[in-house]
Amino acid sequence: MHSNRPRARRRNEVAGAATVLASAVDILSRPVQGTHRAVNDVVFGVLGRPAAPIRTLNDGIADAVYAAVRGGSAAVAKAVAVGSELLPDETVSHAVTSSAAGSVVVGAVNGLLGDRLVAEANDLAVELGPHHQRRVVANETAELTTAFPFATGHLAVLVHGLGETEQAWYYRHDGRGSYGETLAAHGISAVCLRYNTGTGIVDNGAALADLLDRVVTAWPVPVERIDLVGHSMGGLVLRRACGVEASRATWLPLVHTACYLGTPHEGAPLASGVYHLSRALRRVKQTAVWSDLLDVRSRGVDDLRLATDVPLAPGIRHVAVQATLAEDPHAWWADAVGDGLVTLRSARGPVSEVYTLPGTGHLALLSDPRVSRVLVDLMTDASPRRIGQVAAGA
Repeated sequence: MHSNRPRARRRNEVAGAATVLASAVDILSRPVQGTHRAVNDVVFGVLGRPAAPIRTLNDGIADAVYAAVRGGSAAVAKAVAVGSELLPDETVSHAVTSSAAGSVVVGAVNGLLGDRLVAEANDLAVELGPHHQRRVVANETAELTTAFPFATGHLAVLVHGLGETEQAWYYRHDGRGSYGETLAAHGISAVCLRYNTGTGIVDNGAALADLLDRVVTAWPVPVERIDLVGHSMGGLVLRRACGVEASRATWLPLVHTACYLGTPHEGAPLASGVYHLSRALRRVKQTAVWSDLLDVRSRGVDDLRLATDVPLAPGIRHVAVQATLAEDPHAWWADAVGDGLVTLRSARGPVSEVYTLPGTGHLALLSDPRVSRVLVDLMTDASPRRIGQVAAGA
């Protein structure tokens, strides 16, 4: 007896990668073509009407070349996609994300074009969930048991930032272990999530709230406590997840602390700068094509320019760890430069319990031993020591 259920579409990262590369050629070639045409406008404008026939020929050839480049890349992508369908599933299903480098690239691509990948049903679009050996773990007890053989009832949920993956939490600092390894030594199970950072903070927050419900239900042992850690955009996603109605989130009463590492609660200057630069470029005919390029940015990137309007969830201890490149956090420029991407003011946001790391950049917050000590103190209900004491090993 045959089943009438349609066969599930198989995952094909080879075809997905080919499509992304073709899209990149299309996206990047258009401002180049527009600049070429703008230069022609100036040159042939000076030469006047006698040069009009030459300009027509020049523009025609140039347009044909650019169209051929875009059409050729699209044709190659299509051929690769068709050819890859002849390969076995195990070859194409995780051809890119099976390697550490490939996963990092996919994370970055999702940060820039994640919403577009979802709309096109591209298999490189990241699926939200815990990841083990660079593959998503289903919310089933058997799979979670395999991925977390030493699972405890105390979970630390780690959520990465824009363009990153769960691998960001595995960076090591001067030979020290990752945050997850440090927490495991204290009986805490670190659940490092991967999500599509290009699809928007509100959507990711709602999806995370739903996911945590399923994880808690399927976790190998009863969950007694949850602590949340978010780096950069990840902190904003956590705030959104905690903002759901308590009646809809069975996991929310289990949350004790939420720690935000370099989170732009009041927006990120770089994202705001890109937005305003795009608007400025669009005002001038010759540069409008570059505005089109900047506007390709994902919804997730655009979300970062705005302050988060969701209040901090009640009943949770909220803690911010902010950083500044200045060695003296009281220097006049320390606040403005922040960690290189997020100002001190934005990293503090509405949080009253704040710890400051001087001489530290944005990505260093992922692997700093001072942060590790603060996380352990928070999650073991100790009173977190001042950053200076942690740095001194007190």
